[in-house]
Amino acid sequence: MKRKHLTFEERIIIEELLNKGEPIHKIALKLNRPDSSVVREIKRNRYISAGAPHKSCNKLYHEPYCTKKFDSTECIYQMETGKKCREYVCRGCNIMCDSEHCPDFVDYICKALCTSPYVCNGCKNASHCRENFSIKFRYQAKRAQVIYEDKLKESRSGISLTPEEMEKLDNIVSPLLFKGHSIRAIYMEHKDELPCSESTLYGYVDRCYLTARNIDMPRKVRFKQRYYHGPRARSFQEFVAGRTYADFKKYNEENPDLNIWEMDTVIGTITDDKCLLTLLYRKSTFMIAILLDNHTQEAVINALNALSEQVGIAAFQKYFQVILTDRGVEFGNPYAIEADQYGEIKTKLFYCDPYCSWQKGMVEKNHEFIRMVLPKGKSLEGLSQKEIHLMMNHINNYPRKSLNGATPYELSKLLLGKDFLAALHYHRISPDDVILKPFLLKDSSKNS
Repeated sequence: MKRKHLTFEERIIIEELLNKGEPIHKIALKLNRPDSSVVREIKRNRYISAGAPHKSCNKLYHEPYCTKKFDSTECIYQMETGKKCREYVCRGCNIMCDSEHCPDFVDYICKALCTSPYVCNGCKNASHCRENFSIKFRYQAKRAQVIYEDKLKESRSGISLTPEEMEKLDNIVSPLLFKGHSIRAIYMEHKDELPCSESTLYGYVDRCYLTARNIDMPRKVRFKQRYYHGPRARSFQEFVAGRTYADFKKYNEENPDLNIWEMDTVIGTITDDKCLLTLLYRKSTFMIAILLDNHTQEAVINALNALSEQVGIAAFQKYFQVILTDRGVEFGNPYAIEADQYGEIKTKLFYCDPYCSWQKGMVEKNHEFIRMVLPKGKSLEGLSQKEIHLMMNHINNYPRKSLNGATPYELSKLLLGKDFLAALHYHRISPDDVILKPFLLKDSSKNS
């Protein structure tokens, strides 16, 4: 794709060809640019040559229609010096004919400067130019480049908004950043109210133009380099047979439009007994979190059986058709996970490959929202399932760019049904009321 702005090398070519007297069209062909681009460049960056006569010249002086030229009562020369001009000679008018003495003064400009090439570069008559021409224009590549860079720098600095617009912007954006919203989510929700683009918002926060700062943004961090595990050995765990990621992809191709959930666990501190079991619905990124008393197979199996009873076995079989998880020890009993406590099959389980957490990347990504409310190292002891429901309600009502600005709750209400979500204790929260900061649970504990 052709660059939009002219480069310094292209400006040098323009200057060289102008000095050779080449026409505009030929210069444009050389640069593979439109003629209009070259014309704009020349007219925008031409300058008055220092070699031009210092004495200005009145255009009317060279016309036979200047009434003051031969009128002794209005002749500037006679009025100023008291001397009479010779008829038709007007000797001395060159001295007094300027903008300072004559209110009707008009610069006499060479007609060649009003048409292509608009400058005196390469003019064949430059050395014999009549002194009557008071203005001479030239084009110089180096000077044009400096002007261009200054304009570019000026256009990208400072604030283009009025103080009133900045105050309105700050009142919308900063309170939501304090609640843990991202710039992207704020822009999607308030696009029509914001007088600038999403990237400009990032710049305003970074340069401290708003009340909120970078520290208030959920992901203003540097990522560490990924650890390389080396050659990955094939797993010989018996429970994985027929449930590998390759089996999952094959099953998915044979049965399109499946309701697929990704499953994982989130721990607090190393000494914690409690952890969170998370399940994410792939079609809408809706996520469920269940507080487990301990990080064991038995706790996972009991939680899934309780969830099945809560929504009903028929609804569980309909909406939890496939679950994809990693090879953690807590998920090491697929037979008990796939069947309920009465032995009825309620879902089908598959496992990711070793060290391939990206194969269930949606739930891994969504854990970032949990970490905004429950930072790493934060103990889960003392939390209740009611508080976990509160946190997940806020997370599921947070708008996502991947959903075109919709929230996981809104989309899941269409896909899973309002009754299903109500059975899980999930409801709608206005996006502006969503809080993704640790004080969400502190406030809830105070209220309770």
